[in-house]
Amino acid sequence: MKFLTTQAVSELDLINQALTNEGLQPKTNQSEILFLGEGAWHFAFLLEEEKLVLRIPKSIAYEKEIRFHQNELTAEYAATKAFYTHANRAKEGVCPEFFTFFVQEELTYTLESYLGKSSEIGDLSTNESLSYGVDMGDFFLALETMESPFKGIGYLKCDDNGQLKGDLDMNQKEFLYEETKEYGEELSRLLASDYEFDKNRVEAVGRELISARSLDGERITFTNQDTSPENLIFSKRGFKMIDPYPLLSPGVSLAANHVFNYSFLFPMFYNTIRYQKGNYHHSIPQLRANAKGFVKAYTAHSREKQMNLHIEVYLKLLTMTHEHAELLSATTLSREQVIRYGTKAQIEERFIHFLKKLAQYPVEIPSVC
Repeated sequence: MKFLTTQAVSELDLINQALTNEGLQPKTNQSEILFLGEGAWHFAFLLEEEKLVLRIPKSIAYEKEIRFHQNELTAEYAATKAFYTHANRAKEGVCPEFFTFFVQEELTYTLESYLGKSSEIGDLSTNESLSYGVDMGDFFLALETMESPFKGIGYLKCDDNGQLKGDLDMNQKEFLYEETKEYGEELSRLLASDYEFDKNRVEAVGRELISARSLDGERITFTNQDTSPENLIFSKRGFKMIDPYPLLSPGVSLAANHVFNYSFLFPMFYNTIRYQKGNYHHSIPQLRANAKGFVKAYTAHSREKQMNLHIEVYLKLLTMTHEHAELLSATTLSREQVIRYGTKAQIEERFIHFLKKLAQYPVEIPSVC
């Protein structure tokens, strides 16, 4: 394992440095530490006796060497800590109750409460997945009732005083206006492409839904962009959320992100290096059941909320389709793009699929049972 550190020490020594730094007893051998796995950016270890998870950043991510940036790592971990606290106010125990971090070139890590083992989403029944989706929809709705603890919009960064804030200094209406304008431009570029699809219907649906987007009724919410199954724990005590990607955003936009990912993205990204471990093409009924339960709970029988969510899911689909068109027009793909999106052939296959979904997207709200 290659850790983000300037020290030439063993894995056990680096872990023990973190434990000592936190006033915990060092381990005498590697067998006392359970390797949980690795994400894109961190290795994770379980300290079973302490019921804690230690995460140490990797020195190689997406096959590229990572440089140490203290301010960026500090902001990232501080945002995670803030989100855990905020989320637990919305739903008690949904995130680790304990979280701390340390950032230095020699030693960087996070340490948090262990929330237990998770069932794989593919091992759930559709009814179980539906139920978890309902719980998640309730949680995202609860987040929207809470005041944002930070100013600004977007991903969090530290200001000159070391305080967290959104990286965009815009008011909500200005942000939504600019974003909506970009959606219209993405639609126009797709319609101008050489690909054959039902452009008349795609344009009619797109123009109608984009023009109907809510610009005044949404509030900025402190929420989480990454609700992929690998960052959720499906337990008998309900779902739990770890390793978030916190940001300040209109709440409905991030609720739609979850619905889009589970309905459209994960089932189609199974053949990428990034997501192949999830085998999500074998879990399509569970993914879609989760999205269905989420929609039912999040919209809470409000026709206005149903329509707003319906529009935002469409916008996610539009942006992802446009993103695939941009990748196909590129002369070459970077290695990171290949890891995230696959080969040109895989991207084109997915692009054609998304174009068909755009052409089939209904203007009216589908019934939510």
